[in-house]
Amino acid sequence: MAEPLSLSDEAISEPQVPNGSAESAVDLLAEFRSLLEHRERQIDAIRRTGEALFTHPSVDSMVQATLEIALDVLRADAGTVFLYDEATDSLVFRYVIGPAAAKLTGVKLPSSHGGVAWTVFRTHKPDLTSNVALRGDFNRQVDESTGYHTESMMTVPVKRTESDPIGVMQVLNARVPFTARDLEVLEVLCAQAATGIEHTQLAESARKAEIVHVIGDISHDIKNRLTPIMTGVWTLEPMFQNLFRDLDAIRSICPDTDSWADDIEAIASQARANYGWMLDNIVTSAERVQARTREIADAVKGQIAPSFFESGDLNETAEAVTHPLKVVAARAKVRLMLDLQPNLPPVEYDRKQMYNALYNLVNNAIPETPEGGTITLRTRALGDDMVQIDVRDTGKGIPEAVRARLFTDSAISTKPGGTGLGTRIVDGVVRRHNGKITVESAPDTGSTFTILIPLKQPVAPTPPS
Repeated sequence: MAEPLSLSDEAISEPQVPNGSAESAVDLLAEFRSLLEHRERQIDAIRRTGEALFTHPSVDSMVQATLEIALDVLRADAGTVFLYDEATDSLVFRYVIGPAAAKLTGVKLPSSHGGVAWTVFRTHKPDLTSNVALRGDFNRQVDESTGYHTESMMTVPVKRTESDPIGVMQVLNARVPFTARDLEVLEVLCAQAATGIEHTQLAESARKAEIVHVIGDISHDIKNRLTPIMTGVWTLEPMFQNLFRDLDAIRSICPDTDSWADDIEAIASQARANYGWMLDNIVTSAERVQARTREIADAVKGQIAPSFFESGDLNETAEAVTHPLKVVAARAKVRLMLDLQPNLPPVEYDRKQMYNALYNLVNNAIPETPEGGTITLRTRALGDDMVQIDVRDTGKGIPEAVRARLFTDSAISTKPGGTGLGTRIVDGVVRRHNGKITVESAPDTGSTFTILIPLKQPVAPTPPS
């Protein structure tokens, strides 16, 4: 790639006018004008990308701004920034501009997928294709799945000089035919963008580390603050038992004709029926708050405790999830319903993790469901080897831009102050159960989260001795 601020040898060499030809002089002047226009566009791209570096605080906004600049400067119809995801060995459509944006954002292209983007990412070499029909490695699956028709494109690795790419930028369908000089402009822009993206990623990592530290402190503080609550509950239980014993003793010596004795019995029976589960629920909820805080800290760090799989009744976990949330749903005037398959086969699962995943999904659905709406938690066996869990609501639906990024590191929340961590935790639980989660949603109709997990977890192979 040419140095961004130095004119090429062609541009700085002394003009040669053969035989004093006026026609040649005109041609040379036109060439100089073209070179100056190219240099102006290059400088404009550098300036605008540099401004974006300091004005956009997140990777996503930085990527978006870079692509918008590229399409404007290079007069292209559509474009994509792929960022490499090492965990899945995929190029991810991180940001897309064009008619296929809604379908492609968040989609992953595995390394086995092939295509020009992967060719450029592997070779580190930019590519200009004026007619994709002539490219043997052009993968038409994306066009076929979206209905978009690609005719020409430029593809450039997003990387700093002498470094490995962190992704690929692709601009499509030139309104004015792409030239080699346009490719230079895109290279300059991508080099600037790579610096900005890496800088922003480092800043985000630093913020994440600070968040982890703060959450660790909060977790310790929550534990300390919950201790007197739990101690109080443990004290209340024997007090209630003594109270009921004394009331029974008084009742036993009262004449049967005394009406006030019946009143005491009626009052005592109400308390006797409810105090046990109420106290147990307080202690259990307090313990879950402590565990939940630790899990959030682990999720931010990307660390998850090993799963503990045991055969159990998944319906019991579903009932345990809805029990405390029915009160929350009732306050929101939303019905929380169970549709559990009777005699559901035993499932090998981590009870605590699955509880957290289902709790997240149901709890997230409550504020998104209008008054009078319904949230249903459903279980069904699929054949002899799978179980399906659905969390279905009649809410307002999930915007496509948000839905496409669910269960990814770039997940965002639609709630004020939300972090998107909840859906990441759910995805982690499902993956550790060797399962799959999908989402279907329609505006003003509702959303359905579907989890599929095997009834039996695969046995890990025994390492060779």
